[in-house]
Amino acid sequence: MNGPSFATHAAPAVHSAPPRAPRQAARPGAKPDDNPAARVLIYLRLHWLMIAFCGTLLGGAGAFVAWDLLASKYESTGILKVSAVQATIAGQGNQQQAKTDFVTYTKTTSALIKSEFVLNAALRDIKDLPTIKAQKEPLKYLDEELVVSGQDGSELIRITFKGHAPDDAKKIVDAVQKAFIEQVVEREVRDSRKLLGQVEEWYTNVKGKLANRATVKSGATAKDGGNGLIPAGGAAGPAVPVAPAAPGAVPAPVPTAGMLPQVILNRVGPDFFINDIMKNREKVDQLPLLIRDYERQQKVLQDKLEAIQKAPTPKSIEDAIDRTDQDVQAAKYRMIQSYQLWKTREDTSTNKNNPAVLELKHAYESDEARWKEIRSEKLQTIERERRVREAREVATELEKIIQRIQSYQEQLDHAKEALPRAMKQLMELPAPPEKSAGGFLSRFDKEPYLPENSDLETVDSVFRRLILQKELLKLAVESPPRVEILQPASVPTQKDTKKQILGTAFASIMGFVLMALGVLGFEMMSKRVSSLADVKTSSPAPVVGVIPCAPNDATASQGGGRDPVKRAATNEAIDKLRAYVSQTWLSRGATTIGVTSPIGDEGKAFTAFGLASSLAQAGYKTLLVDFDLREPALHPYAGVPNGAGVCELLRAEIDPRAAVQFLPSGLHMLPAGKWSDEARKAATGEKLEALLAKLKEPYDCVVIHGHALLTVAESVEVARRCEVVLMCAKYRETATPLLKRAADRVAAMEIPYSGIVYIGATEQEALC
Repeated sequence: MNGPSFATHAAPAVHSAPPRAPRQAARPGAKPDDNPAARVLIYLRLHWLMIAFCGTLLGGAGAFVAWDLLASKYESTGILKVSAVQATIAGQGNQQQAKTDFVTYTKTTSALIKSEFVLNAALRDIKDLPTIKAQKEPLKYLDEELVVSGQDGSELIRITFKGHAPDDAKKIVDAVQKAFIEQVVEREVRDSRKLLGQVEEWYTNVKGKLANRATVKSGATAKDGGNGLIPAGGAAGPAVPVAPAAPGAVPAPVPTAGMLPQVILNRVGPDFFINDIMKNREKVDQLPLLIRDYERQQKVLQDKLEAIQKAPTPKSIEDAIDRTDQDVQAAKYRMIQSYQLWKTREDTSTNKNNPAVLELKHAYESDEARWKEIRSEKLQTIERERRVREAREVATELEKIIQRIQSYQEQLDHAKEALPRAMKQLMELPAPPEKSAGGFLSRFDKEPYLPENSDLETVDSVFRRLILQKELLKLAVESPPRVEILQPASVPTQKDTKKQILGTAFASIMGFVLMALGVLGFEMMSKRVSSLADVKTSSPAPVVGVIPCAPNDATASQGGGRDPVKRAATNEAIDKLRAYVSQTWLSRGATTIGVTSPIGDEGKAFTAFGLASSLAQAGYKTLLVDFDLREPALHPYAGVPNGAGVCELLRAEIDPRAAVQFLPSGLHMLPAGKWSDEARKAATGEKLEALLAKLKEPYDCVVIHGHALLTVAESVEVARRCEVVLMCAKYRETATPLLKRAADRVAAMEIPYSGIVYIGATEQEALC
């Protein structure tokens, strides 16, 4: 035998062996071994090396990227203190007003820290830092990364910056604090000093003007011999008139409550009381209208409150309780069950007054009452909350209306009391003095009105305000600033390292996970045979042979077969296949065995040659025919050239006995021959049937190596004329959908016997 032998010894003939019962075919749709978890484990075991290698590369790259992107930044924080009350040398002033404005001042200060002119001033000091140089837009970068925060009511404002360079983070915070002090705080001091200079300049001018006017006034007074004016503010102060007492005048009466003393009445004049009378008269006329208007609004709100209390429960709330409330649903369910039990017993009972029926009826009525009670309680609770919520808004508005009515009523009562009192005091005023030769008398003094006196009083009033403003500005300039640096930039600290470590570990693990998912996805898409379970679940045809290794591992002529253990296991599996074929099918009269596969390169040539060699060594007169006319593959196994064969017989060029070659192992072989289009056309119909009939005459069995069943037409013609068809499925080569399609095609051709041979199985799978 020139080709490989898959049996180490010749087996006795088995022609007289008792027939073995055929194997039960798997039921269509039955998947005893189709376990998704096991399939996933098989796929992972097949590609574990690739997953480990590629997953290490991908996970390492992901870990590097995650470590770099999630690197915890160094954080530096500076603190500014903003005084809630402006500290001044002259005293705290209005404390409540300062505290009221503190929130607004704090927000303004926080906004100014990140203002453009402050950040530009800070950039001038830190423009050479590597962190700033790496940015295309440093100003925008600072605005985004710089965090200014402060708690409500706190006097502290935090300036925080996070960066990968600790030294840069500290310098940036210090630069921003310094820029803010220079550009905002010190600028306010400079503006205050400038304003102080302007006030002092005006103070000097007004002081000179008053000195000149005082000199002129003193000269005029000396000539007139005095006019009863008493200087109130020195030489430059305005004169206060004093009315001389008339001889025999009655002392002024003691003022009653709400009335001004007579001395003050004589000085204020009638205009004061006339204005007071007009204001009170206006209140007396208008306030009743406002009160009536608000009383109407009060009535509307009260009616609205009453309507809320009397409003019926909306249907939507009842439906919502019936749908969502568990207690109501449970009570309703019990009621329905009780009703169904009652009606069922009542319908089946001849006596509707039966005690059992009445007891069920009472139980139903009790459950119904309980359901209504629970539902009513839930409705009252929800409706009470809803009405309280609506009434609270109306009550708040009503309370405001009542407060306004009370306030206006108090104003009206006060105006009604003040009106007659003002009229009485107006009537008690003395008659106005007669006009003097130099003009008319002022209502505040007995001195005749002169324009120069009014001008002098106005200038004196302005001068007083200038003195006050000048002194306050001096104190404000010398006072400490309201905003100061409480803490410079702190030593940068690195935080959130846990996030970086977890992210890096997750990225490294995801590398392996992605590779595993990719492998599983590829396997799920390709659906290649990976185990004996895949073969069994993909086709209803029985598995009649399991070969534990690939053809190259068992065939010396193909460069393999170096491992004697694998070669011996393969020979044993071929002999088991031969025993099954001979005892199951050949003993029943089958003579023609076709060996094919869904597509090419799936071990059909290896199986056909091994099965034929084993049958020949077992004593069967066997003919091996290479009917794969386009891609003949049997002659390398036999070690003979591809001479004249099937193609020549189809073209009727030679005699069959001249084409058959006799191998040393006792196997007769007919090669494929030279392919041509005429041979393809002849491989069908009666010519093909006549050729196969002629080949079977002198042999016990004929093993036909056919072309792939799903790719070539003549393979179907050959398979239809065989009593047995063996479908080969190769580990990691055959796709399960194609195997199922090929098995369905064999079943459709109604071939008497068929089975599947799995090639490349494990040692455990070969034991089946």
